[in-house]
Amino acid sequence: MQYKIEPIGASFTDKSIKDLESVLDARSQSGYNFHSVFSVQKSNGCLGLGAEQTTYLAVFVKKD
Repeated sequence: MQYKIEPIGASFTDKSIKDLESVLDARSQSGYNFHSVFSVQKSNGCLGLGAEQTTYLAVFVKKD
């Protein structure tokens, strides 16, 4: 089994939802199936000392 993880952001507009649909379609066509989404705290700045922001990661799975 192979995994692919992609950041999908944390703020969604109508356009970004359409963009996400395109990403899901492209992954499906390349053999990956959507598995799940989870949130993470992402540090900004040098050595991770900057302000943190929440983002979401999409997990895709491809069975061999």
